[in-house]
Amino acid sequence: TASSSSSSSLAINEDRRGNVNIPNLTEWKVTNINELLKVIEIAEEKKTTGSTAMNERSSRSHTIFRIRYEVKKEEDEKENVGGVGRGSSKKVVTTTSTLNLVDLAGSESVRLTGAKGVRQKEGGRINQSLLTLSRVLEKLGNKEYSSGGGHINYRDSKLTRI
Repeated sequence: TASSSSSSSLAINEDRRGNVNIPNLTEWKVTNINELLKVIEIAEEKKTTGSTAMNERSSRSHTIFRIRYEVKKEEDEKENVGGVGRGSSKKVVTTTSTLNLVDLAGSESVRLTGAKGVRQKEGGRINQSLLTLSRVLEKLGNKEYSSGGGHINYRDSKLTRI
């Protein structure tokens, strides 16, 4: 999880393979469901919220909770030299799965929330981010784009880039 009071303070980097990396995130290794639930609770406490006329505890940011599940197991590996079996050795095979849980801040209507100043600016950023996400999702659902015929610009917002 990362906490950030504004969109501009969240740095996003890419490695040579194009994998997105966000510095200064907190990562926990958990080994059972109770530890996982505790981490979710900690992340929820760090979530940026604020009060509006419509909601006492309004999400002021999007939250991405990434769960990476790894299973490592040893497997026998037969050694063949010139087609002749020479024994066996052990190798560790790692299988990794990733699940991203995304909690989106709700869209904001200044007329309904009565937001002013900082809250109004936050609402504008939230709305822009949601609009960009909806455009990306719409293109992904369009056969023309999803089959490689069109360009989908994920880099238009930090949320879609992640």
